[in-house]
Amino acid sequence: MPTIGRSSSPRRARPLRLALLAAALTLAASAARATTFQVAAGAGGYLVFTPKQLTIHVGDTVTWTNTSGMTHNVRALDDSFRCANGCDGDGHGGNGDPAGSWTFSRTFNTAGTVNYQCEIHGPTYGMTGQIVVQPAAPPPPVPGAFKFHSATSSIGEGSGHATIAVERSGGQGGAVSVHYATADGTATAGVDYTAASGTLSWADGDGADKTFSVAITNRHLNGPGKTVDLALSGPAGGATLGSPASAVLTILDNSGPGPGTPPAAPSGLAAASQSTSAIQLSWSEASSGVSEFHVEQQGLGGAFQEVDTVAGGATTDVISGLAASTFYNFRVRAANGSGFSPYSNVAGAATDAVPSTCAGDATTLCLGDGGRFKVQVAFATASQTGMGNAVVVPSAPESGLFYFFNSGNIEMLVKVLNACGPPFNRYWVFFAATTNVQFTLTVTDTQSAKVKVYFNVLNQPAAPIQDTNAFATCP
Repeated sequence: MPTIGRSSSPRRARPLRLALLAAALTLAASAARATTFQVAAGAGGYLVFTPKQLTIHVGDTVTWTNTSGMTHNVRALDDSFRCANGCDGDGHGGNGDPAGSWTFSRTFNTAGTVNYQCEIHGPTYGMTGQIVVQPAAPPPPVPGAFKFHSATSSIGEGSGHATIAVERSGGQGGAVSVHYATADGTATAGVDYTAASGTLSWADGDGADKTFSVAITNRHLNGPGKTVDLALSGPAGGATLGSPASAVLTILDNSGPGPGTPPAAPSGLAAASQSTSAIQLSWSEASSGVSEFHVEQQGLGGAFQEVDTVAGGATTDVISGLAASTFYNFRVRAANGSGFSPYSNVAGAATDAVPSTCAGDATTLCLGDGGRFKVQVAFATASQTGMGNAVVVPSAPESGLFYFFNSGNIEMLVKVLNACGPPFNRYWVFFAATTNVQFTLTVTDTQSAKVKVYFNVLNQPAAPIQDTNAFATCP
């Protein structure tokens, strides 16, 4: 019994040539565990650094602050950094001379001991300090989370039993367990199926799927399928519940084309925005005898969830209740008395934006055609989320830059180009990002309210994009 749940151009793009820190990708990947430590210079009028000694780990940052009004600076005895008022922020390029009010931060990427002093008060008054940089601490064991492979599954009533797969994802640290149980949906326990409950267990380091069975009664339904609700609960060993932690098993009538012959997958799925809250789907039906189509929806970075069911013979559906300026993926599968088809292709679209004009600010670029296109980027690491900081390029109004963590580390170049002349008749969106941080780039045509969204998964090097079909909204 198989396990249920698996189932030539007006402008030319130029390569991105930006000065970046050599360790940019490494720093982005380690951002989840990095810590920033604070040191006061001359606090309370005393000629000391407070604290005098710090023990940190590789990847951590130390920030020195002088608000005492006294003249101090910070200089490493190995001359790896020297900074005060006039320092450019990384310990190089400024004069580093002592001053009365300043803040300086440095990230330590090599293990070892760094001694430093105030050049005025260190030699004579002992205003010295020490940073002990230990190797990066290993991440704590991650127990993971439990979820069903799919929020929906089906089985013919003559199949005997359904085998349900449960996945441990996101970590394999420690011995863990989770409770499972069935409950009546439209099916009745003891009549249509046999109730099942129990506990699934995983050993430390075990990431294999576990399964449980639900016995099915062959009652010759001769009608719509009946549903059994499935749920996970009580995760133990530090594990949590993922999504989906609940699912629906549909028991299907065997009066369709016969056991082992579910329908073929729908084809040619397409998605198009209808409004700020609705997206229309269309597809082709590949088999006759389809009783219904099941529509699943996915937000960027999330799991597919079933959101609608339409009758066999239908080839369109409108999904409503969506958020504005937001991208969604969709897929569809057909069902008959023998089960589900494979999934269709995945198709996605972004809902329209609420009508507005573009107003550039710290996180917003207004590019192309007098600033018609609003460009923003949200980023995320394992422990940090935020909006990219916009860097305007006055000499190039169709282009702009973004940084995530600090202004010396440019993460992305974005261009919105007017290719409205024949044969293209489009606005193009090009971008290149030198990062493996998760990001969502949103480009909004404020004149038409149409939106394009581009997504990069965390820890995956971002691929350059040259979307020459982005906006059919000329002029």
